[in-house]
Amino acid sequence: MKRADWILPTAITVLAGLGYAVADNADLVMSRLPLNTADDVRDFVPPENSDRVAMPYRGDGDDFADVRIATVKPFADAKVLADDGLEDAVERAAKAVDTATSLTTRTSVGQGAAAFLKTVAEAGDKAAKIAVGDTSEDNPKPLATRIFDAETPVWESQFFADNPLVGGVFRADGTQTDSSSLLGAATDARYLLLGEIHDNPDHHRIQADIVGDLAAKVGDMSLVFEMIPQHFSDRLSDFGKPGTDMDSLGEKLAWNERGWPDFSTYKPIFDAALSDGLPIFGGDLDGETVGAVARRGISALPADEQQRLGLTNPLPEAQRQDMAEEIRASHCGLLPDAAVSPMVDAQRARDGALAEAMIGAAGKTGRAVLIAGAGHVRNDRGVPSILHDRQPGSKSVSVQMVEVADGEGSPDDYGLSTSTPAPYDFTIFTPRADLTDDCAALRAKTLPRPE
Repeated sequence: MKRADWILPTAITVLAGLGYAVADNADLVMSRLPLNTADDVRDFVPPENSDRVAMPYRGDGDDFADVRIATVKPFADAKVLADDGLEDAVERAAKAVDTATSLTTRTSVGQGAAAFLKTVAEAGDKAAKIAVGDTSEDNPKPLATRIFDAETPVWESQFFADNPLVGGVFRADGTQTDSSSLLGAATDARYLLLGEIHDNPDHHRIQADIVGDLAAKVGDMSLVFEMIPQHFSDRLSDFGKPGTDMDSLGEKLAWNERGWPDFSTYKPIFDAALSDGLPIFGGDLDGETVGAVARRGISALPADEQQRLGLTNPLPEAQRQDMAEEIRASHCGLLPDAAVSPMVDAQRARDGALAEAMIGAAGKTGRAVLIAGAGHVRNDRGVPSILHDRQPGSKSVSVQMVEVADGEGSPDDYGLSTSTPAPYDFTIFTPRADLTDDCAALRAKTLPRPE
């Protein structure tokens, strides 16, 4: 469960509003100050019989309830001693506030309390913008600038980082948008599906921050991982409880042994879940079951399991052919034709399992977020389509993260246009993590060399 029901932008904006409220009432505050220097303001201790004061805040288009705060002195080091409901928000805002106030709190002697409080108010406003990613003045800054808290995004993936698309957020038709729109859509949805390229660490960093931002807005929700089998639920039962050992979690989940990229690259997502008190659920089938279906098709599953995973209804032929081509390409064109059809069944079975896990998780917490490969979160034939069939009234938002290619700097280079919209609601572009041609290496090992 979340620690408190509050909206992060609201809580942080309160810091800005409180600064303005104090500045607007500077005369009242100054009447209690014995001297008129910045140092004296920072040393001021409110009278015992009036150590707190109620102040309303009115933001642009927002209307917040009165807040009770400690007066004057906490602003000097950007800390606000708030009632219980705001303490967590202040904690999370502290870093941004400290950044914004680092230069402004050194007000020179002689400016007076009113000038000092006005400066603090301006710093609070700046802190609010930093913390919630208000990029309206730059219209819009890339998502990564906001998420990674740097004027110049620091990417772990370095290839083609200068591509103009990097850090950009786009709708299915190639229209550029921003992170606020993405989060707004996710706030109104029961299901959010975050599709990744598994070995790109920046994709996991972005996922972690989207999870944190969404949790701050909506409260309780669950995370479902493709990388964790459903039968590992007992290994997750203690996650989030006091004493949770994040250092050994990867070993507990046999993460690396099961072939996933190193657990450390996924750790930011687990850290976000732990910080916000979010439960985690396994989403995939176990490896033995997937292997059986990949060899023999859906006949490898009992009838009731076929029904549970939504495999009893035939897939439209066009979709089946598209999936078959993707599987051939992802296996470098080396699969024999006889192996392709059962692997399509295996992909469908895994999508069905992920959808089932999402429905179960949302049933416990009200909404669920899926962390999975981008192929699983396609609207046309992936997990979202199954969720729509099973729960027509529920809303899903799907996001794919795409690595840019050299010389391809337009959304339509990646199939995002009005004539060919992407099968995802949003696309986020990132640098490429690796230039290794895995298919060339695999062909060199598997194909006979010419005489």
